Amino acid sequence: MILKRVEEKKEDFASYDFKRPEMAALNTFFDLAQEFDNLEYAYVVSVTVPRVYFELSCNLYIVDPKTEGITWVAESHPKPHRSERDVPDYVKIADSPRRHGHAYIVPIQGKKTPSSHILYYSSKDIVGVFEVVEADGLSEDQLFFIRKYVNRIGYNLYNKFLAEQNIQHLKFINNLVADIEHNVIVPNIRYKYYFRQIRKYLNLGKEMEKKLDAFLDEVQSHDPDLYAKVSETLEKMIVVNRAVFRDQEKIEQHYKHTSLFLESLFRPDHFLFGEYILKKIPCYLCKEIVAPQLERYKAQLAHRGIAIGRAIEEHRDCKDHRVKVDKGLMAQVVANLFSNAVKYTESVVDAAGKKTKKLDCGVVALKNFFGREHHGLRFNVFTSGKPIQQEDTVHIFEEGFRLSHDALVRGTGHGLHFVKNVVEVHGGIVGHNAKELGNEFYFVIPA
Repeated sequence: MILKRVEEKKEDFASYDFKRPEMAALNTFFDLAQEFDNLEYAYVVSVTVPRVYFELSCNLYIVDPKTEGITWVAESHPKPHRSERDVPDYVKIADSPRRHGHAYIVPIQGKKTPSSHILYYSSKDIVGVFEVVEADGLSEDQLFFIRKYVNRIGYNLYNKFLAEQNIQHLKFINNLVADIEHNVIVPNIRYKYYFRQIRKYLNLGKEMEKKLDAFLDEVQSHDPDLYAKVSETLEKMIVVNRAVFRDQEKIEQHYKHTSLFLESLFRPDHFLFGEYILKKIPCYLCKEIVAPQLERYKAQLAHRGIAIGRAIEEHRDCKDHRVKVDKGLMAQVVANLFSNAVKYTESVVDAAGKKTKKLDCGVVALKNFFGREHHGLRFNVFTSGKPIQQEDTVHIFEEGFRLSHDALVRGTGHGLHFVKNVVEVHGGIVGHNAKELGNEFYFVIPA
């Protein structure tokens, strides 16, 4: 494709038949456009090149992408003590070049790229207007050159607009991350104190239960009616306290997971360097990462009638599977796989004719998987359902890809792409195997 475009450009320039001053003007513009990063300088270069090479008086106007308002930004023959200029009525956004009196008005087209929406431009992608003030004496060939020259201005300004917008986006993102850290993550740590207080009060409640129980032994023989009433109240109190204990444990566990995810996802270094920056610590893959995530999803799996078959806690050697990973990011990888299991597991009929809907998961040590003395750990999640076809498997870890038959299931197609990114940053691999009764997703990371 590149060879073809180069050959086409060669033919184009041969047909343009630009003269030496015109080619020199283009080259001068290209050189200076790269030399000056500042937009204001780029504006001045755009109108100064025609002045120097062809003695043309020119004006440059820029379109505000949000309002489509037009602003004058540069002129080839600047007047002293003038910083602003009114935009003439005849300078308007148009699809094609046109004459107006002595002037020649050329719309400045930006690039039609997927990034255009970042700059908020309309479908026309007009970034500005170029005016040659006195164009009466210009030939058609010279006007053609002006149009081509203005095209080059458009491409250059578009790139500079995009670069400046990207810088603003990065500044906003970094400020947003700082705000999240200051207003969300740091205050979130305060909940640890509240959980400790709640736990203390619950334990005091248990002590009060013991004291009431001892008090009842004294009351029983003296006042049977009072004993019965207090006993009933104590039993209710015990039931309520135990329910609060259970809910408090669930909330605290949810808090721990959420805090882990917040810290690992909104780590400032991710945004500073534009990639996942790992904070690796030694931990046990099964006990510290997989098992807690499976516990989180057990209720959801049960609600959807998904039986947990061969589960991670059944592996007696789980405690021996030690890895050095970013615990927060790897926990989210495992959570994504279990979340997909909740959404996509389907009922199937096994070889014995029995209808089943299940999830299996496990960890296997792979000796020398990454080379001599470089072992790996393979974690897999199998879910029953329709096997994914080979033509889809090659795309399943791509950003935004979703299977056609999953259209009714809510999702973004981002989860598996995230899994792939994080695992590969850890030096591992991801994959999928279609099985007779379902699908297996797995990753292998260095042990």
